Amino acid sequence: MTDSGNPGALASLEPLEPLDAGGMPAAAPTAMDEGASAMRSVLPAPAFNPACRDKAFYKFLFAGVTMLVGCLMPFGANVALSGYQTMSGAIYTLIAIGMIWTWWAAIANNRSTAASLKWLFLCFVPLFAVLMNMIAFAPADALQFASARGWLPADAPVSGSWKELFGDMGSALGKDSAAALRVEHFFRLFGPGQVFVFLGALFAEAGFFGGVLGGAKKNKQEKQQKQMAAAERKRK
Repeated sequence: MTDSGNPGALASLEPLEPLDAGGMPAAAPTAMDEGASAMRSVLPAPAFNPACRDKAFYKFLFAGVTMLVGCLMPFGANVALSGYQTMSGAIYTLIAIGMIWTWWAAIANNRSTAASLKWLFLCFVPLFAVLMNMIAFAPADALQFASARGWLPADAPVSGSWKELFGDMGSALGKDSAAALRVEHFFRLFGPGQVFVFLGALFAEAGFFGGVLGGAKKNKQEKQQKQMAAAERKRK
């Protein structure tokens, strides 16, 4: 036996149960904890819900992502100036984040809200704004402006108009390096970020109108089926 009058001779004792940070015995995992851990292990991937079968929700989320990517890219020949650093680009960025935020939540909850539709309607702003820029874009004037600031050489080959651009794109697919360079300079002058913002807004509004027309067509078919069923019952 050890001498109790000599504390150094006492054998060190270990706790019978593991201690937590506060020095208290750690509680044994309960069935609720095990169930929560199991649920976390089978959670779906982000922005994906197996119960959400409406493909339009995913299309709208992708539209928001496309717009956000465009806002991170240049809106002109100055590659050092990203779109979100301009006032118009900042507004487009806010709309893109709102689209991602609300439609991500719509996928998770399997239903859309008024906030989701609000940001969807706001996509008309970048859609028409960039469309106006596309109509007013003059490649020759843009090249002169860019060359004066050293962003592009004055003799850089560029497509003369949107019509020539699509022709050069076809030639570029046929391995015409000169045509490919003209296409590259055209988009460099216009700003690739504006192209992505326009495409994202176009995807959003096309999906919206497609859903409206599809819903109207479905309602019309259901109405016709009800009328036919009612007429059939009257015959009987």
